[in-house]
Amino acid sequence: MAKALTVKNIAPEKSLEECARRIITTRLHEMMSFKEGAIDGTDIEYVHDMRVASRRLRAAMRNFADCFVPKKEFRRHLKQVERITSTLGNVRDLDVLIDRFQKDVLTVPADAQIGVQNLIRHLQTEREAQRAPMFKMFEKLDKRNFEQRFLEFFEV
Repeated sequence: MAKALTVKNIAPEKSLEECARRIITTRLHEMMSFKEGAIDGTDIEYVHDMRVASRRLRAAMRNFADCFVPKKEFRRHLKQVERITSTLGNVRDLDVLIDRFQKDVLTVPADAQIGVQNLIRHLQTEREAQRAPMFKMFEKLDKRNFEQRFLEFFEV
């Protein structure tokens, strides 16, 4: 799992709102840094790291929700982050299952290995099916300038 980015320029003498903005924008940058790897799909850790980063972002947003107005716009951004987390979770769950069965396939009796290999192929097909909504989500985020609009709302 990727280590969380360090949040810079937060200090006790700064306002809570300013610190919250810095934390949230850092978490967004962290999350988006894994996007290309998640799209590529070769290394399953990118989806995992992006999902973990989205959960950190979501938690920060919930913790500091009272710092932001208008509330409607804040909630819209939070809902989008929640959708990102959910979409990535659908892919990640399958990645974990596939990885587990690939490690276990040689430990089961020979007559059961064919069944496990068939299950792995089925899960890989399902994974590709779950990646399609992820790709669509990324396309929508790009089309709607999600990252830019998010930063315009939260940047210091």
